[in-house]
Amino acid sequence: MNEPAGKQLDRHPEMSAHEADAYRNDFVRHLCQTVPGIKESVIVDAAGCSLKTAEGRILLDMISGIAVSNLGHCHPAVVKAVQDQVARFSHIDVYGRFTLPPQVEIARRLASVTPGDLDVAFLTSTGTEATEGALKLARKYTGRPGFVAFQRSFHGRTFGSLSVTWREEWRKPFEPLLEPVRFAPFDDLDAADRAIDDAIAAVIVEPIQGEGGVRIPSDVFLPGLRELCTERGALLICDEVQGGMGRSGKWFSCQNWGVTPDVITVAKAFGGGLPLGAFISTAEIFSTFLDPPLSHLTTFGGNPVSCAAAIAAFDVIRNEGLVERAAEMGEYLRSGLRSARRSHPDTLADIRGMGLWCAFDVQPAHLAQPLVEEMARRGVVVGSMLNSAGTVRVAPPLVVEQDEIDRFLGVLEISLNTLEG
Repeated sequence: MNEPAGKQLDRHPEMSAHEADAYRNDFVRHLCQTVPGIKESVIVDAAGCSLKTAEGRILLDMISGIAVSNLGHCHPAVVKAVQDQVARFSHIDVYGRFTLPPQVEIARRLASVTPGDLDVAFLTSTGTEATEGALKLARKYTGRPGFVAFQRSFHGRTFGSLSVTWREEWRKPFEPLLEPVRFAPFDDLDAADRAIDDAIAAVIVEPIQGEGGVRIPSDVFLPGLRELCTERGALLICDEVQGGMGRSGKWFSCQNWGVTPDVITVAKAFGGGLPLGAFISTAEIFSTFLDPPLSHLTTFGGNPVSCAAAIAAFDVIRNEGLVERAAEMGEYLRSGLRSARRSHPDTLADIRGMGLWCAFDVQPAHLAQPLVEEMARRGVVVGSMLNSAGTVRVAPPLVVEQDEIDRFLGVLEISLNTLEG
């Protein structure tokens, strides 16, 4: 594992209160705000599972930058890979005249762990770009216009990905979006059966819903979707932007049900902390982008420096057995959460999770955000969910140690006592 975070966090000094306040104020002044208020902390350093604030406080990161930092922060293998690649070249025409070895290396690695014949990748910069590409691919390949998505789904914020994202208050201001899009209840095969017809190009699903509250479907749901899509000629797109790269205890969360979709999207942890995404399919399906040529392009997707970070992160995950470790440490984490629930049965409700990807519900729901804030005051970073009111997110780096989980559980206990007191 990494060098102890405490030692690494001595690399950069704290800021003066004046300097930190200037950054807080100018963040609001010069950067677009989509939520009101001054940010709670200015971060000056990060290492392992720890963040360091301008005041010198050390915070335990139990959400991995929202499922991005699977190796924790500043993993030495990733840092070295980025430094080495920048010294060679940082940008070449990524879909032009040249073969770039970092792109090939990461695509080879993806192909070694993806299910079935999904061994071709189109590299992007972000998850929403990966979703956009997957939706375009499905329309182009099938010649059909429509999509089926699910209630509580989240697939991104650009026009196409927003079209298949469930929450109406986010979609409404930007309509008209893609049509037709039908939203079925998650984990309801009968509803999906009714929604999928010969107008549907693809069904897009998070095998485990992320922003929906780490919702895990029944064992028949994903295999049933696969059968329905095959029967009706629609593609099955599995959104693995949060669930991929070992988070669920498998390389991809769809593998927990033995399902091979037609397209997989990845991002977040895929880039090892740098912007990188991909949508992955078969050579046969991707061949539709050759007619006409240049049917889909990107400027920065597959940036060589991001690819170098991804290669290093992938190799650490594989060589150190972090996928399997996620399953083991996740059980330890959920065991601790279940113990906390027994101590606080009136406040903690349902506990869900797979691998190092967990959530728990707080009742009444309005206490969830105060709990998140109380834990932050006590030095532990957890988060809320975009599409699940009253739910708290827990998704630590895959390198999290048992004593760090114990620290989280201790702060959770004290914070619950404070709120209940």
